[in-house]
Amino acid sequence: MRIIVTGTTGGIGGAVADAAQRRGHDVLAFNRAEFDALACGPGAPFPVAGPFDALVFCTGTCPVRPVALTSDELLAETVRVNCGLFLSLMRRIVAGRLYAASGLRAVAISSVSAAEGWAGGAAYCASKGALSAMCRALDVELAPKKISVCALEPRYVKTKMFDNCAGRMGANPALARAPEDFAGDVLAAIEGEKK
Repeated sequence: MRIIVTGTTGGIGGAVADAAQRRGHDVLAFNRAEFDALACGPGAPFPVAGPFDALVFCTGTCPVRPVALTSDELLAETVRVNCGLFLSLMRRIVAGRLYAASGLRAVAISSVSAAEGWAGGAAYCASKGALSAMCRALDVELAPKKISVCALEPRYVKTKMFDNCAGRMGANPALARAPEDFAGDVLAAIEGEKK
């Protein structure tokens, strides 16, 4: 399979890219800066020719702010990174017909925070809730093109982002899964049967 993986400088994205390569997949890895330019660059062509069989969206940000310090700008930027960049990339793939004839399996890494709140996490929780809801809508809309879209909502994965948020979330760091372990779940989602 040809798989696009974003957020590969992070714990989950890096683990998914490594695991996919070990399984023999052709991985096109994009770090945050590359992906931001790729998804939002005005009129820039997609830098790698399709078709692609799968997409794993691991790009994200997790600002921790009390509500009094959660500005409109912070909310907008968090939603743009955690949700909007995924939509931008999906739009480019669909509009450019960069998916395989057999379809595409797109997996976005959301969070249990899509449904569970925690102090200081208003922007993050809102963005992950939006991402999960958007994936459900895209899955319905794109099913006729054989494109499946889902959001995975892990509880805790031991990453730098988790370490920064764990105290506010009330999370026990000992319960966090290793990114390499969670990568197995991600690969199971993209290697499963397409619609």
